[in-house]
Amino acid sequence: MKNPHTKKQSTRKKKVSQKTGLPPGSMIFIGDKHEEAPELTIIDYDSSKFEANANATVQDAMARKDAAPVSWINIDQLHDVELMEKLGNHYEIHPLLMEDILNTDLRPKVEDEDDYVMLSLKMLNYSEQHDSLTTDQISLILGKNYVISFKEKPDTVFEPVINRLSSSKGTIRSRGADYLFYALTDVIIDNYFTIIENIGNDLEKLEDRIFNQPGEDALQEIHRLKGDLLQIRRITYPIRESMRKLENDEIELIEDKTRKYFTDIYEHITQIIETIESYRETVSGLKDLYLSSISFRMNKVMQVLTIIATIFIPLTFLVGVYGMNFDNMPELHWKYAYFILWGIMISIVVILAFFFKKKKWI
Repeated sequence: MKNPHTKKQSTRKKKVSQKTGLPPGSMIFIGDKHEEAPELTIIDYDSSKFEANANATVQDAMARKDAAPVSWINIDQLHDVELMEKLGNHYEIHPLLMEDILNTDLRPKVEDEDDYVMLSLKMLNYSEQHDSLTTDQISLILGKNYVISFKEKPDTVFEPVINRLSSSKGTIRSRGADYLFYALTDVIIDNYFTIIENIGNDLEKLEDRIFNQPGEDALQEIHRLKGDLLQIRRITYPIRESMRKLENDEIELIEDKTRKYFTDIYEHITQIIETIESYRETVSGLKDLYLSSISFRMNKVMQVLTIIATIFIPLTFLVGVYGMNFDNMPELHWKYAYFILWGIMISIVVILAFFFKKKKWI
């Protein structure tokens, strides 16, 4: 089955090779470059106000470092290295971390610096066009009164958080930047459950298909689901490590009353990992079931062919004997020899069919 990620991975490998020999902290975007310019959105809020600027500039973003009670700066598409460099310098983000943010193949991790915390995550999406699972990188920077989110491409993953902020639902407007940092992380992880649920539904449908019609497409589906589960497993284990660090470490930017929410995310990730391991065993079982089903169907075909061959062996013998055209064959001159031969052959077929039926071979 053709892998839709082959071209994408090949392009990224070429971009990774461009960093060879460059000093640490060199900012090179590694990912799929888009023609559209990066989109900056700034949301300022507190318990009494909510202001959103969907067409913000980098100057607007730089002015939010110490301005509003809580500012959320969201950047969609990361290929503008100059813009990223300006923003990173202004917020004093370490060049190595900015390099990691631009590397969309980065393994999920968390970094605790003096003035900020950086969390790198993977957003899971299902591409119906390619019938495959895709990942987009999202990096979050938590400062004293701000959160900066870097997204590889535009999507609607943060819409629930924006709606909660605009409608002042829950306690999010009365909490600090650390709670926003948690809320953004939580909505990303919640999407994992949707993906896992879809995979579970696919496994159920695939099991029915293997029982009823185990074709080659079923085997391809097994390999696709196996690859998707392996990809999710590779992502979720480092995320669990990151949540453990945010939960247990004494990170000053995260208040104690917010820290317990990261414990909840940690438990969700653990649940996802357990479900993944269960589904991986299910996929292995489905592969065995597929092979057994194919083998069973093949055996049924061979059984039918063997029965047919067995029935025709004595008939072929009789036809062969009386097709030798010897002169001294009295039966050839009998008046009813032709009908007698047909009667014998039909009797043989009936007797063999009865015998096979009694043995439950047919």
